[in-house]
Amino acid sequence: MSSDNPPYFDSCTHPTLNGEWTNGRKGLSFEELASTKVDIPGYNALAIGLPWVGGYEHEAFKRECDLWGFEGIAAVRTVADGQLEREFDTIVDLGFRGVKVHPRLLARNTDLSYLWKIFSLCHENGLVCLLCTYETDQPGRLPSHDPFYQVCDALNEVPETRLILMHGGGPRLLQFAGLARHSESILLDLSFTVVDYMTESLRPLVRELFLNLDRRLCVGTDSPEFKAADVLQKVREIANGVDSTKIHNVLVDNLLRFFPTRISP
Repeated sequence: MSSDNPPYFDSCTHPTLNGEWTNGRKGLSFEELASTKVDIPGYNALAIGLPWVGGYEHEAFKRECDLWGFEGIAAVRTVADGQLEREFDTIVDLGFRGVKVHPRLLARNTDLSYLWKIFSLCHENGLVCLLCTYETDQPGRLPSHDPFYQVCDALNEVPETRLILMHGGGPRLLQFAGLARHSESILLDLSFTVVDYMTESLRPLVRELFLNLDRRLCVGTDSPEFKAADVLQKVREIANGVDSTKIHNVLVDNLLRFFPTRISP
């Protein structure tokens, strides 16, 4: 593939076992996600499980990921002491290399003081932690503590954590980017944000990240919410004129550091 069209390692997709999505919507099957490999040569993805979405179950999800050639990310389904440790034992035994923590779906987004336990288990077991940083929710389910500083607290406890900050903090993008700037173990994922929050005022700031923080970024589609072709078009618009090596870092190489051997750069 030419330097103008590098391979694409998608950091955020959500195929489901039964093809269903949230709120009764149609979701994305593994077969449909695999068709993206035909549409976009050099495409591969993290297939991320979500708790209680689309019939998620650890073993069946891992089996489908392996069958279709995607890097499976296990859903963390509990943060309760004892149960959390047992769940990690299962995740490790099945061969997952990463876990997804989704505080809103866990109904544990008002207080993230449990994060240090998850970070510690990830570090002990050599797992990458993908953390949803999208904070918005309905009144009654809003954070009562600042999630950013609770992430900081957990990182202070377990600084070696390999962490991907999913959706880049949304409107707090630059604040979360500051965490990635100072650690090779942290990536800032721009899924959802690169499309949904891409106002004219934010566009030059994101371009600045492509220019100066290219070794700490990755871009996901957040499918089935958005399509890979549309997200890549957004990236081309924002990063127009940016050196091809930097774009390759963002679209492929950075994620390969966390999940080596998944695709060929």
